[in-house]
Amino acid sequence: MEIIPIGERVLIKPIKKEEVTKSGIYIPESAQEQKKEGSVVAVGKRDDGADLPLKPGDRVLYGGYSSDKFEIDGETYIFVPFKDVLAKIE
Repeated sequence: MEIIPIGERVLIKPIKKEEVTKSGIYIPESAQEQKKEGSVVAVGKRDDGADLPLKPGDRVLYGGYSSDKFEIDGETYIFVPFKDVLAKIE
């Protein structure tokens, strides 16, 4: 199944946070740092039809509160407005 975002949206697969430190100590979810990082799965287009400066496979940092989370085949994905993508990690 292929999902194509409409408009200036980016489909992201969040990267799971580590739950155990290098020394083996378990970190509960409530105490974990809330860094929002993910891998781009699909990218929409600008309102004028131009491409957004991201492509599938890019790693990004994102913020904002208007993301839509959903699950397909046991995997969690989110739609984020392009304006909420903060940086591309190279």
